[in-house]
Amino acid sequence: MSRNALKRMISDYILIQAEIALSFGIVGSIFAKDVSISFSYFLLPAIIGLLCIIPCIITYVKEDLTVKQIMIQRIVEWIVLEVAFIWIVYKMVGDVPGKLGYVAIFFSILFFDIATYAISYFLEKREADDINKKLAQIRADEEEDDYVQ
Repeated sequence: MSRNALKRMISDYILIQAEIALSFGIVGSIFAKDVSISFSYFLLPAIIGLLCIIPCIITYVKEDLTVKQIMIQRIVEWIVLEVAFIWIVYKMVGDVPGKLGYVAIFFSILFFDIATYAISYFLEKREADDINKKLAQIRADEEEDDYVQ
């Protein structure tokens, strides 16, 4: 596994944990205020993040992914995240959130998933644009040096 693939995998793992923590906190504070939970539940984002990353390891190992492959990987991660999170919430608190609460969980995870990937995309695009500008400047300087000689 290359360094870039490991970097992408760790970045996605951290993003997934952030999504889960935000969804858990927001939806839990609205729909399950009176439920007491164990401190061991603080480990859930790490466990769910791992569950979401495992099915996609193959796509992390491959360096030159097509847009279609990236979309498939992101969709698989999202589906696994939704299923795992809703299942765990159901096992933890049962029907306390109610149908509306579970719909809110679904949409909060979808929202945070889209938001984190959008932010990640714009940050990576900015970094790529900066690199391209530097490369263009280097090429221009080399051409100028060749012209002078």
